[in-house]
Amino acid sequence: MKKMLKSVAIAAVSIGLISTTAIASSADWTEVKALFNNKMKVTINGQAPDSPLTPLMVDGVAYLPVRDMGEALGMNVNWNEQEYRIEIENGQEEAITETITAIILDVKTGNNGDQMVEVLSLGADSPYPVIRLIVPSDLTIKGPESDDSQEKPELKPGMKIEAAYSLAMTRSLPPQTRAESVRIIHELGLVEGIVQSVQSTDHGLSIKMDEQENDPTSGIILHIAEDTVIRSGPLADPATADQIKEGAKIKAYYGPIMTMSLPPQSPAQAIILLDDAAAE
Repeated sequence: MKKMLKSVAIAAVSIGLISTTAIASSADWTEVKALFNNKMKVTINGQAPDSPLTPLMVDGVAYLPVRDMGEALGMNVNWNEQEYRIEIENGQEEAITETITAIILDVKTGNNGDQMVEVLSLGADSPYPVIRLIVPSDLTIKGPESDDSQEKPELKPGMKIEAAYSLAMTRSLPPQTRAESVRIIHELGLVEGIVQSVQSTDHGLSIKMDEQENDPTSGIILHIAEDTVIRSGPLADPATADQIKEGAKIKAYYGPIMTMSLPPQSPAQAIILLDDAAAE
């Protein structure tokens, strides 16, 4: 956007700008003869503006109304009465965004339809492990590529997503910011319980969760690899695999694949240590 403004500004100076606001007393005005040239076309970077600009010809020089020109450039034009000058400011600039891959931890919907989506970043270099994304009700959410459904995708806890968010964030913990785009990658499984056993493997750790009634994935074995995200506590503080011990209470997101064996086995995408496990 800055490049466009610069090139247009040069063109604007060459043809001149006039203000439609009275900026001085009648004694300061000089009468001149002017003509409108409807055949002269004004373009901005080769494109015609949304509202046509008709130049005013004075002594062979084409002048444009500064307020109309400002609107065409996406700029705000204001008259400063105290200092007798026209102030031109940049209009709304494109939001500076960053894209992350994350897991949805929680979703709350407001009265206006906007959603507050708390996500856990899966990026190792992310400065904010947990972010609250404000997802506007009119934002188009893209579903998984394998989903041919015409229904609007619904954001749910446990989904793995890719989201672009504004870097204009609150200073709260976790920080809040507006989501500019959201794409669902796939849904993950979620288990919360006590670690029953821990075993070292060539690829990391394998942990077995405790048995739970009426749960088809009860006693699931989770495989923890080098790229498994491990955090602790509500703010998702950094944690390590050696903090996962027998008796530790954890919340684990796993998948998207799972064996049909009993007990089932699946790769762990992210593990959050809870309660005593997080304090150790």
